[in-house]
Amino acid sequence: MVLPMPRRRWLPVLIPLCAAVLASCVDPVWEVRTYPLGEKVTIGHLTYVGVETQWYPEFGEGPGARVPRNQFLLVRLSVSNGGSAQAAVPNLSVEDSDGHRFPELTNGDGVPDWIGAVRTLAPADSLAGNAVFDVPAGHYRLHILDEEGQHEARIDLPFNFSTAPEEDPDQELPKTSPAPAKE
Repeated sequence: MVLPMPRRRWLPVLIPLCAAVLASCVDPVWEVRTYPLGEKVTIGHLTYVGVETQWYPEFGEGPGARVPRNQFLLVRLSVSNGGSAQAAVPNLSVEDSDGHRFPELTNGDGVPDWIGAVRTLAPADSLAGNAVFDVPAGHYRLHILDEEGQHEARIDLPFNFSTAPEEDPDQELPKTSPAPAKE
């Protein structure tokens, strides 16, 4: 198709203009950021707060105990829906420093304050509890998603596998002198 001469001079103006209009309709490139534990993270209409982590060698006691392949990592978190419609909270995963990803377990047997496997929030609703993972002990990043599963962020989960110091029963406790009596 050949355009008449007067219309051809508009082409250099129309092409960049059309490209600019089309580019404004596309979502900007999403930057995946990592947030520290305890900071609010808003993705879409969902706001997450990772509160703490705990490690468990098993849930329960005796022959009925639930034993992991590695260690149970519990991530205490809260999620709220800031949108005007019901929102599904996608399943979570953690990633180790070598890039291996581990999905959230969907079985909450024995997990204290389990957050559940299927999570739907009404507008302005929130939930809190523990997500559970079966992972080797170490440092992880929690992968969180928006309600549509299109945008992602991460929460840093520092390794804090500390236990209380063992008490030595033979060690004598320091003796304290009684406080002087007031007169």
